[in-house]
Amino acid sequence: MSRQTSGWYADPTGRHKYRYWDGSRWSNQVSDGGTAGVDPVDVDEATAATPPAPGTQAPGTQPMAAVDRPPAVEVSQRSGGSGLAGILGVLVGAVLVVVILVVLFNNAGDDGGTASTVAPAATTEVPPTSEVPATTVP
Repeated sequence: MSRQTSGWYADPTGRHKYRYWDGSRWSNQVSDGGTAGVDPVDVDEATAATPPAPGTQAPGTQPMAAVDRPPAVEVSQRSGGSGLAGILGVLVGAVLVVVILVVLFNNAGDDGGTASTVAPAATTEVPPTSEVPATTVP
């Protein structure tokens, strides 16, 4: 059996168009329609060690030397800011909004003038009577 050189060959799993053969095993690096990516599903051991069939190399590719192999791709995700710093930022922002609203509403009716005078309340007096009502005795 002849040893196949490293390069892009038809994916033996059929999940992608091409998969990278590193000279001894199939890698997790794949290509579909010219877009390279990583297949998160591991290739089973029997398939991983089976060399590519002759004539299945991707068109227009040259075998790569060991030095020119694509680097392993590492995928990682950063936190979306849901930690303590994110929570504190939201709280500080909310406090600032409340303070600004209180200041605006307290100064909204103040025109900066002097205190206004209030008219005294109107009073009603009962007119004095000059006569004393007569009383009748039965």
